[in-house]
Amino acid sequence: MKKISLIIPIYNTQEYLPKCLQSAVDQDYKNMEIICVDDGSTDESGHILDGFAQRYENIIAVHQENGGESKARNKGLSMASGDYIGFMDCDDWIEPDMYSRLSGMLETYDVDMVASSWIKEFADQSIKVKNIGEVKAGILQQDEILEYVYHRDEYQGFAYMWDKLYKRKLLYDKDGKFMRFDEELQMGGDILYLAKILMNVERAVYIDDAFYHYRQRPESGSHAQNVEVRAGALIAYDHIIELFQENHIDEDIIKLVKRFQVYHSTNIAEIAYQKQDRTGLRICHSYMKKYEKEYIETNLSYQDRIERFYRILKYEI
Repeated sequence: MKKISLIIPIYNTQEYLPKCLQSAVDQDYKNMEIICVDDGSTDESGHILDGFAQRYENIIAVHQENGGESKARNKGLSMASGDYIGFMDCDDWIEPDMYSRLSGMLETYDVDMVASSWIKEFADQSIKVKNIGEVKAGILQQDEILEYVYHRDEYQGFAYMWDKLYKRKLLYDKDGKFMRFDEELQMGGDILYLAKILMNVERAVYIDDAFYHYRQRPESGSHAQNVEVRAGALIAYDHIIELFQENHIDEDIIKLVKRFQVYHSTNIAEIAYQKQDRTGLRICHSYMKKYEKEYIETNLSYQDRIERFYRILKYEI
């Protein structure tokens, strides 16, 4: 049986962490190491982790000074010994058969990566995400995977790092070095890392069953109201565009990446405008203008998005 390394960065989620860790140790796939990196939590998260590590021998507890999610993931990667690698966030939880099912798909189809659907968890309801477009059955080639990951309106099931399982070989760069998350990015490190992995994927497969529960909470990092922190995602997309161009990825895929960058720019611009952050607003406007053509072309079916784009572009401080 192949070994799976599951990497979980942890920071100040004492309310949600027990459910997260319990779902990880309850996996029916038994050859797993669960590497949990406490990134300097100031609440009870570190103590909760230590308690689980004492009770379950496959949990590896690591504590470090706060350095950000990417640094925590890098620490976990440096310790990972698995044949397969998975990622999980510390406020989410997973179904008990997630990794037995995903690893089974990896081996049955002999592919590099398997992706699956997931569930949005709100305070009052659970919603399984659905792909509007039809996903090809069987083995997917790299160009198809890129289409599914970045054409988000049509294929939400492919969106994130944590709804997938990867063969270890995908995490090495062209020089044979283990790829690391960019620790300079306060946000967007996972976006960039997934893109780097996808450059190594030749064959993949998708399963439309949902195993991962993604908790929607306004205080999470992805909903931060800090303009400087959120701007990390814009830099991440700069790197992805450059990476895809270097790898001669189809221009239609790169357009979709530019569309994402502009979308994030509009969201950050609204925060900057509310906070009267002139510099932040200027940066967002520059990205919006840079890829205005691509954003409009890829949103012709969404007139409301186009109207919102031009409304935000008129913001002044």
